[in-house]
Amino acid sequence: MKILTFGQTGQLANALKCTQPDTIELIQLTRQQVDITQSQLIYEALAHYRPDIIINCAAYTDVERAESNTTQVMQTNVDAVRFITHVARQLGIRFIQLSTDYVFNGCSPTPYSVSQIPSAINVYGHSKLLAENVILQQQSNQFCIVRTSWLYHHSGKNFVSTMLHLMSQTSEALPSINIVNDQTGSPTLAEGLAHFLWKLCLQNHWSPIYHWSDAGMCTWYEFAQEIQSQAFALGLISSKVPLIPVTSQAYHSRVKRPAFSVLDTKASHSIFKPKPWQQQLAQYLYSCSLIKK
Repeated sequence: MKILTFGQTGQLANALKCTQPDTIELIQLTRQQVDITQSQLIYEALAHYRPDIIINCAAYTDVERAESNTTQVMQTNVDAVRFITHVARQLGIRFIQLSTDYVFNGCSPTPYSVSQIPSAINVYGHSKLLAENVILQQQSNQFCIVRTSWLYHHSGKNFVSTMLHLMSQTSEALPSINIVNDQTGSPTLAEGLAHFLWKLCLQNHWSPIYHWSDAGMCTWYEFAQEIQSQAFALGLISSKVPLIPVTSQAYHSRVKRPAFSVLDTKASHSIFKPKPWQQQLAQYLYSCSLIKK
């Protein structure tokens, strides 16, 4: 089986490369090789490589900057998906579009199921929701959407890497760290998502939407507490910096984020079962400790 990804340097693309099964031929195209905002370049690439499945790992994911870069966000996250979908349909190629928990407004008291109607509250989430609509309008089992949340990997800038960097500072340089404690979600190790995607590729029939994250939920503050506890035990940090729980309002972000964005992943468990987020974090931090040595 031949799988092609748009996006080579992002967290998920790197995780797919690291977990690539022996039976899969993986082609990863960079932005320099194919500008996905150009429909003709997409057609030429797909006509040349003729993959069985496309996994779109390319996206504008900077939630903060997205608020003031709407045109670029829409070109990358929506127009490009429309182009890929059109060409994939022409050439008979299956297509997996990655999406996000941020398509939801965060008002649900329980984890979001795949059947719940989304309603985004920021530019990034809105762009990913528009991309989902492009896929769903095709009404074809040739395409599917995989929503995920709070993704992290060794190769990218993310919450875990940011916390490790801040927690490594001296107490004089950083006496404490303020962490938002009124947003709840599910952390996702990119390798876990990659394993799920490889299993999904082997399915003969797809549902329109899948949810994937590590098992369990936490606030950003609780996530930071676990990062610090495990990192200290592994010797990745030499001391524990005080963590201060704060509200989203006190954090002064220009982006409105969902207060609760936990995804109900039960429908995906027949394909691949997630591990607890604490266990996945331990795997990630243990790998960090080996690199440090």
